[in-house]
Amino acid sequence: MTKNGKLNIDALTDFRTGRQHRSIYTDAEIYEIEQERIFGRCWLFLAHERQIQNPGDFMRTFMGEDEVLVVRQKNGSVKAFLNTCTHRGNRLCKADTGNKKSFVCNYHGWGFDTSGALTGVPLEKEAYYGELDKDAFKLIEVAQVSSYNGLIFGNFDPEAPSLEAYLGEMRWYLDIWLDAMPNGTALLGETMKVELPVNWKFPVENVSGDGYHLGWAHAGAMTVSSSMSLSGMTVSNSSVDNSAAVSVAGLNGHCVLSSLDGVSGYAFYPQPKIAVDYLEQNRANVAERLGKVRAEKFWGSQINLTVFPSLQLLPGLNWFRVYHPKGVDRIEMWTWAMVDVDMPNELKEMILANVARTFGPAGIFDNDDGDNLQACSELSNGRQTRKMNLYTNMALGREHSRDEMPGVVSDGLICEQNQRYYYRRWSELMRAENWSDVPVYNNLEEANKTLWV
Repeated sequence: MTKNGKLNIDALTDFRTGRQHRSIYTDAEIYEIEQERIFGRCWLFLAHERQIQNPGDFMRTFMGEDEVLVVRQKNGSVKAFLNTCTHRGNRLCKADTGNKKSFVCNYHGWGFDTSGALTGVPLEKEAYYGELDKDAFKLIEVAQVSSYNGLIFGNFDPEAPSLEAYLGEMRWYLDIWLDAMPNGTALLGETMKVELPVNWKFPVENVSGDGYHLGWAHAGAMTVSSSMSLSGMTVSNSSVDNSAAVSVAGLNGHCVLSSLDGVSGYAFYPQPKIAVDYLEQNRANVAERLGKVRAEKFWGSQINLTVFPSLQLLPGLNWFRVYHPKGVDRIEMWTWAMVDVDMPNELKEMILANVARTFGPAGIFDNDDGDNLQACSELSNGRQTRKMNLYTNMALGREHSRDEMPGVVSDGLICEQNQRYYYRRWSELMRAENWSDVPVYNNLEEANKTLWV
């Protein structure tokens, strides 16, 4: 899609019709712009606070394709650095997690402390004649690091809005899980890592708003989920009162897809009674913290939370996932089980086992999705098929608002509103030279006056 010999980003998506041009999943030039304007500009999840609690604790992760170290400092703050030696570019640390007083490159022995300062250079006096400016060779620091209710994020862009501003109204929904209980949340187990030959946007859009595929792609998996027979738990319910799709936070790409019954998040558990008892024992306390609507309609429901561009949380099923792009047609998908710290151990163990059973590397649901999303990516490479448009046009023009919840709302789980708003924000960021060019909307009416999308 070119105009005057240049990539025409305006033509890649159309919010008014729900169209996406298939090249956005296959074109190398588009992918490179994404690395600069999406992953180089947006707030990206780095670690959970409880994963790096003590000074010197670190995690190795990614921001886009850039490998970074996230390190707890002596004063309790958190910094993040590119995981590359400033001498000859070797990977500085190979471990995924741990605790260190310093990071030493195994190529030439350069050493850096946990603040990123270059503190040790072998043969410094002999080889550099004592003239090396060590301050000029300190580790490259991620421009902004901030946390929200236990989740640590990083941003390469020093001009980016604050994390709280970036999340906006999405915080109202994130708190349903992150702040429901006094002691917050924790990630359980080791990182479950899966590599898939798919474009990174396909799995994000699938979870962000695609309730349509549940009864088809997961028909077999759903039939073996014993708890589907529980009274009142209808995961595929699309009625107005019991579920909703919500695009939130100033229309900046964050999404929520939720049932509104307060229990169906645990519908895919072999022994859901343990979870249901926990919900009912604590619902009144959650109402005191978050209010009646969130406690009764959302807490315990099946909720899909998407923080643009690549973080997803599913309370109820209790998995927490980040997608790391590894090229235009490849991702690493990292998954953890996430629990309330206050949950009884029996429930925590059940959740960890169920995440592995449903959305782990051999998960019954993830295998369904992986097969379909791989096919979507592969078939987009054909000379003729990559010229095609794809559509997310369910419930066009049905958007509205509800007084009891923030954001733009469409009724029901069977809806494609969230995908449209996700790609709207994607397109706005791809078009903008910097953050000052990114549109900010105060309401749906303002957004709908913008006709280019």
